[in-house]
Amino acid sequence: MAASITVRWIESGALRSDGLDTLPDELTGAVWIDLLEPDMDSLAAIAARFDLPPLAVEDCLHFPQRPKIDVYPDVTFLVWLLPRVIIGDGTDSSELDIFLGENHLVTVHKETIGAVDRVAKHAEEYLKRGVEWTLHAILDIAVDESFPVIEALSDELEELEDLMLSDAKPSSLQRLYAAKRALVKLHKIVGPERDVVRGLARLEAFVEPEAYMYFQDIGDHLARVADEVDTYRDVASGTMDIYLSSVSNRMNAIMKQLTVIATIFMPLTLLSGIYGMNITVGMWPPIDKVWSFPLVIGSMVLISAGMLWAFKRRDWW
Repeated sequence: MAASITVRWIESGALRSDGLDTLPDELTGAVWIDLLEPDMDSLAAIAARFDLPPLAVEDCLHFPQRPKIDVYPDVTFLVWLLPRVIIGDGTDSSELDIFLGENHLVTVHKETIGAVDRVAKHAEEYLKRGVEWTLHAILDIAVDESFPVIEALSDELEELEDLMLSDAKPSSLQRLYAAKRALVKLHKIVGPERDVVRGLARLEAFVEPEAYMYFQDIGDHLARVADEVDTYRDVASGTMDIYLSSVSNRMNAIMKQLTVIATIFMPLTLLSGIYGMNITVGMWPPIDKVWSFPLVIGSMVLISAGMLWAFKRRDWW
């Protein structure tokens, strides 16, 4: 897919949306450039127009990156990850690379991102307030979209917990491992993103004081996400303990049954061994008598029944 550049800017108090070539040389309002499926040529054109740092531009061509914030003299570059859950297969994430200047905002992404599309529908409202408000809207929606991911993992863990208690199977264990991997990935995403938001809130050159509290609010939401991730990591560990206990209890029950069966066969083996030696002198009942075999078999049955009764009384069976 070829790179797609959408430029939105405020001109004479109204929103305009067109390609990069139509952007006026002199801008009096905020401008937002959204680049989908970036390539070297499209990034070079945007970088030349807005004097973007080469190192940050290079990062935009290497997906995925870790969430981070790099502050340059005239622009701030940040990487933001948006997680999405795949039940039974953990989580995946979409990367959004952002350049924030005094009057320009550049967003770069390889795939369609819902937060960007939602803000684009109200671009005029946000751009009239400034590029920092447009960035805030994107990040705020992105963080809010993390909560359904957490809820999906919560539902998955609740279901797995019930399965572990009723019928623990290896397939359930695989799902549990996938959920744990998802929570680990979320933890690795949320922690650095909190640092990104803290860094944004301190950017006096690009973020006006009124917006400071709003970026702090995003940080509060991320803190809540982080707390929930930690909670469900503990739940996942507890569910794993339930699985191991269930497997251990089931193995103990099997070993108990096998031990009872082996114990019952011990006297039977002794009797069959003695009467299998074919000794005719001093043996009772006499081996050469017709009634001796039924007597021995009956004794074995009585011994087995008596042992089973004794085991049952002691709740060993």
